[in-house]
Amino acid sequence: MPYVNFKEENYKLKKQILKRKENNKKIRQQIKKDKTLVEGYSLSGEYSFKNTKKQFIGTQGVLKEDDFKLISGEDFICANFFNCKFQNIKFIDCSFIGCNFKKCSFGGGGIIFENCTFVKTDSIKTPSLNIKDNFSCYFEDCYIYAQFKGSNLAYALFERCTFENTDFELSDMQAVIIVESDLFKIVVSDCAMQNFKTQKCYMSDFEFDDKYMTTFDSKTFFDKLVIRKKDRDEYEGVYMIYQNISFQYKQNTLDSNFGEYYFLGKRAEHKTLDFLPKIKSYLYWFSCGYGERPIYSIYFSLAIIFLCTFLFLIIGVKIDGHVVQYCNLKTIEFFSFEKFFRDFMEAFSLSVGLFTGVGNEACSPILSSDIIADLEMMVGVIVMGVGLGTLTKKIIR
Repeated sequence: MPYVNFKEENYKLKKQILKRKENNKKIRQQIKKDKTLVEGYSLSGEYSFKNTKKQFIGTQGVLKEDDFKLISGEDFICANFFNCKFQNIKFIDCSFIGCNFKKCSFGGGGIIFENCTFVKTDSIKTPSLNIKDNFSCYFEDCYIYAQFKGSNLAYALFERCTFENTDFELSDMQAVIIVESDLFKIVVSDCAMQNFKTQKCYMSDFEFDDKYMTTFDSKTFFDKLVIRKKDRDEYEGVYMIYQNISFQYKQNTLDSNFGEYYFLGKRAEHKTLDFLPKIKSYLYWFSCGYGERPIYSIYFSLAIIFLCTFLFLIIGVKIDGHVVQYCNLKTIEFFSFEKFFRDFMEAFSLSVGLFTGVGNEACSPILSSDIIADLEMMVGVIVMGVGLGTLTKKIIR
């Protein structure tokens, strides 16, 4: 059984998304009724508590970072942006509290968010000790070409968004949820990603470029990647992304999660292999699930045992001193299901004995089936060793 139950995780995530939207809606209504609940923030901003539609914000063209428009120290409180374009802007020390962005584009030469905050964690109610509101921002159907540097994105919700050439550096991404979105050329550097989650996302070139370490916890969840083109290049990209994710889990000593994404990565890599490496991959997959599925060893062993049982009955086996072969016309002509069942059970016992190396006294292979017996004994020793090794590794983890 996998350590990451994707079906259960996705079910819980859907409930979490609904709960987060309801929480944000409720707090936004309370703040609009009583603006004193957001003490410490400037309430006189141009966009706070307003619905801004189809507006261009920034500078036209595709500019270098040095030519970006600078917006510093401003607060955007409960601002709603619909179909707006943000281009060539550098936000420094800005706060986006309870903001909604719908069908907005963050493009041009890109958008920089440096030391910005996208969440209000402290409670607006009294008493507030040990109580957090986690009043966050919501992005829906947005295009995002940006750099988040030293920013707090905690609890942000991205739904049906497209990220392109976007970097997250030294940022708090705890409990961020990204749903049904496309992520192209994403780089994460030394971020906090505890309880970070994705669902039904398409990813291309998603990597971690850490100087120290991006932190995960047991609640960090990456859903299975969406496959579209189903060609070699796409599967190679998927394989690399799974390997990057699994390595990051390993760095955080979450070995069980590492094993699950390593397995998914090997499954994707399998689709890119040539004939001979693919045969080797098949054996590694079926025999032990790439070292991550001990139960596969049992399935593989049973398949070998049943296969050899039928081969013994067809090629020939000696039962109680009589040779039994279900490949000649005489045996087929006088076929009896009752006799076949008895012969099958004897041949099965022989196959089990050979596979486990203990043999069988009442039944033995004939000269023409000796090679089947020898091969089964060799395979049995190898498969049992592989299975025990895989199981021991999982127990140690």
